Amino acid sequence: MNQAIQYMVDYVEGRLDISEFKKLLKTDQELKKELRKKFVRNYSAYSPYNNNVFDYITRHNRFQGSDWDNITNRYIIYMEFKRWLDWFHVPYNASFLKYEDDYEYILNIQPSWLDCADDQGIFERIIAETPQELSKSKRIQWGKSKIKELFRYDKTYPHWIQSPEWPIVNGKPLVFSHQKKAGKDDARTFYYFYDPDTGEETVVTQFY
Repeated sequence: MNQAIQYMVDYVEGRLDISEFKKLLKTDQELKKELRKKFVRNYSAYSPYNNNVFDYITRHNRFQGSDWDNITNRYIIYMEFKRWLDWFHVPYNASFLKYEDDYEYILNIQPSWLDCADDQGIFERIIAETPQELSKSKRIQWGKSKIKELFRYDKTYPHWIQSPEWPIVNGKPLVFSHQKKAGKDDARTFYYFYDPDTGEETVVTQFY
């Protein structure tokens, strides 16, 4: 097994973290070569990315930020590497499940009106604080209660017309106040949030 493939095995087995992988991706030409191999026939998500992992994880908008180290990105790269290793029949130990478990947990505790990306480490903190001695169902129940404590609204939650965009400022979710349409012939809807400490308002705009 060459070193580039070993990096992928190390990642899915929990020995290589995503920050170190990102550095290797910029400097290791053999790793780039391996990840550019075409594979996964009939996997539509790869079609715009030349059917290879390298283009997918360097061009997809979720990886355009400077920090890849969050629950969603760790999980996605974990799954893409597993898919690559399976496709090319590379053996690995599948017992490391933290990235998958963390991602599944966050999906399970979020209501549909939130569906928030892992911004500013909020979900990392929830995972760290979740009592591990609880059963799976009670852990999910605990997490749902924690989400409601953090993502508050005055009367009702936002009814998004696009994907949820709950604003987070300085590591704290703002409080949702209300929403309103711009006008009869205007496609915009405004979502009003405020900082409970300062009263400062933030408006999110979405379009039909």
